[in-house]
Amino acid sequence: MKICIVGAGVVGSYLAKKLSEEGYDIAIIDKDSKKIEDLQMHADIAAYSCDAFDEECIGQLKDYDLYIVATNKDEINLSVALMLRAVYNRDRIFVRVDKDILSKHEIESFLQIEIVNTFKEIYKNVETIIDYPFISYLNELEEGKFIILSYRAKRPDRFTNTKIADLKDLREKVPFTLAIIERDEKIFIPKGEKTILEGDLLYILIERDRLDEFIDLSNIQFTPVKDVVFLGVSKVGRSILKRLYEEKKLKIKVIEEDIQLCEEIASEFPGIMVLNGKITDQELLKSERIGDTDLVVSASYKEDNILACIIAKKLNARKVLAVIEKPEYEEIAFSLGIDMPIVARKLIARKVYRKIRHRGLRDIFELKENVRVYEQTADKKLSGKRISEMPLKNSVVLSVVRDGKMNIVQGNFVLKEGDILIILEKENGENE
Repeated sequence: MKICIVGAGVVGSYLAKKLSEEGYDIAIIDKDSKKIEDLQMHADIAAYSCDAFDEECIGQLKDYDLYIVATNKDEINLSVALMLRAVYNRDRIFVRVDKDILSKHEIESFLQIEIVNTFKEIYKNVETIIDYPFISYLNELEEGKFIILSYRAKRPDRFTNTKIADLKDLREKVPFTLAIIERDEKIFIPKGEKTILEGDLLYILIERDRLDEFIDLSNIQFTPVKDVVFLGVSKVGRSILKRLYEEKKLKIKVIEEDIQLCEEIASEFPGIMVLNGKITDQELLKSERIGDTDLVVSASYKEDNILACIIAKKLNARKVLAVIEKPEYEEIAFSLGIDMPIVARKLIARKVYRKIRHRGLRDIFELKENVRVYEQTADKKLSGKRISEMPLKNSVVLSVVRDGKMNIVQGNFVLKEGDILIILEKENGENE
């Protein structure tokens, strides 16, 4: 498939490199010649330093199969998409926007394009950690009907000091699959005789609608989030702030270095305490009792936001969430104790994978480094076969969705055409 990306910023360049590595024929357009030169040095792609509104520029790429419009300006993105639709009659267009209002279904229908809203994708994660603060990772499957979440085992839950095989009665009440266990920075696919220890990070696949029931039966203990501190505010951070202010009954405080931005926030949100100061000022964070805060959110997109989160965690903030730009910082952020690092580029890339039906799969995403989950539809060749007969090197079937319901399966489970297999693939490692 030939894919044209408009915009070589943080989102566009990441997608270009990622999709090129996956074997797609990629072209990218940007007016900034330095960005284009950098991409040409580090990725096998066709890169053009020109203006997408220049007919000579976009005209040479008018026969591509899919267009991803991902500059940092919403209005430009929608204008380019409209031009591709109206002038070149292109019908497969994927547009990134930041403003919530521009992602409405009516706009998608009118322009006949697919829109992904950066804020919405980030806010899902923020809302999850507020509603379920014991979760430090969340990903959706089947348009959100199923989720994979992470939970750190802690007494008196049903998991700690329990063999996996002994969770059978819990599975019979609420079907779930324990996908992987992370212990001492090592990851393994669990087997029945393995004992779960306190502090193990469990990645669990479950139906979203049964999450509350699962929490209750598993005896997972948690304290609801009542107060939030924002360390810095970006454009996306301000949108998160606005939604929380309007929809959640929370005590909210903002610490921001830009005095003008402080004044704007204080004026727009009279119920929020706004402080002018550096988000990495340890004495300031101490004086504001950051250690007593239920949730700290750093969505400034600045280089010091990870440092601010580390300081907040050191001062004993209960939960720390960071919105970060660079995917390579995600694992580092986890290792430094940040509870939920959110990489906007990865969220958008996930949407693209869904759009192009990546390599014929329904969906695919990275669960951890060298661990990915994908959905595959059982075709006629798989129909009638047992799972044990599938060629699954370094992989395991987590569950099979049939008629909209999740089935916890073993090797003797017989597949039917149309079944959706949720498969975990682990590279360069042994299963335990």
